[in-house]
Parts: sequence; structure tokens; C-alpha cells
Amino acid sequence: MIAKRIFAMGAVLGALLGTSPATAQRDAPFYADGLYGWYEAGPAYAPRARLRDFFGVPVGGAQLKFDPGFHFGIGIGREITPVFKVEVESGYNYNGLDRINGATASSANFHRVPVLANLVLQYPTPAGIVPMIGAGVGGQWLHLDAQNIVLAGTTLNDSSDTWVFTYQGFAGVSYQFWERFGLGLFYRFNVADSPSWEFRNVPGNFKLNQLRTHSVSLTFSWVF
Repeated sequence: MIAKRIFAMGAVLGALLGTSPATAQRDAPFYADGLYGWYEAGPAYAPRARLRDFFGVPVGGAQLKFDPGFHFGIGIGREITPVFKVEVESGYNYNGLDRINGATASSANFHRVPVLANLVLQYPTPAGIVPMIGAGVGGQWLHLDAQNIVLAGTTLNDSSDTWVFTYQGFAGVSYQFWERFGLGLFYRFNVADSPSWEFRNVPGNFKLNQLRTHSVSLTFSWVF
């Protein structure tokens, strides 16, 4: 029922624009339908995060600043209608720690692996250009490699990992340059909600409010 409503909305939008998604699918010589896959790569930017807990030490919500990093993604999906598809996505995001406000040493690396289920809306055109927008939810594995963090008299030199709830939104455009292949440009905004790490050598938690990631990637897609 939901898929039918989405298709109906797409058909109305297409009629207003002069071409329905179904007509565009028939007219597009290289339109890719069915089971598909993709991978992508590009830079990743992590905005400042707020420190909620540093092993029980009062830190007053000190902020973390990250260095620019990189993003890699891979996914597999299936088109349900010409305008609606579902997919499963994973990948890898990395950012180094630049500094923590108030810390005398701030050396660490943040590694993240999201696992997400996405819903995607698209609008295929006869020219092979396919605008898309979507959202996803799932979990995210986060590994914190703290090489030397010294804050309020507490020193952290250890590594730990955790799983948290994550969600994202994304938008982009793909160009089907061949019957089974396409190239695209996509923006993604990913949020890992309240990650918290425990360490063997220091009692307590290292906890952030959120760890957000902006990425812009070149995407290569194919149809099975």
C-alpha cells in the first residue's frame, strides 16, 4: 500500500513535469531496474562533538574538533517500483582527533562502520539522469584508538569499541552511462547517537553527545 502511494505521488509529479516515472523508464535506453549494487568513496567531515562524560571528571561539555577524513561505502538494493527502492548499506568512515578544548594532549583516531537499511525515492529520466533522495536507520560500530589524551589530570592511552543506534539522510544524482553501469555524486549526513566507550585501564566512560559525519562521494553503480 505504501509503495503504491509513493508510486502514485511520483506519477502525479511526473505528470506535472510532463513525463511520468513509468514513461521515463520505458523511454530510457539504459534504465537500470531490478537488483543492483554500488560503492563510493570521498572525503568525510565530522563537525565538533560535545564531551558528555570523561571518566567522571567534570569537563563542562568540552568540545572535540576532528581533522578531515575519508568515507567509503558499499550497498546492495532492489527497485520495488520505478520511483521507490530499498537497500542495505555499510562502509567505513575515519577521522582523526584534532583537539579537545581544555586538554593538554589530544591524539586519537575514530573509526566507524555503519550498517543501515535505506529507503530511496528516485526519478528516472529518458536521458539516463536519476535524481535520488533517501534515509536510513541501523547500527554503527565505532572504534576509538586513544593514543594520548590528557584532560583534567586523567590520561587515556588505550583503545575500545562500541555499537550505537545510527541514522542518516542522503541525496544525489546518478547517470546511467551504460545499460548496466552508472556514475553518481552523493551527499550523506550520518549520525551516531551518544557513543560511549569503556576502557580496561581507566574506570568509567568516554561519552559523546553525537558523532556526526558529512561526506560527499563519487559513486559507481551496476545492475546484476
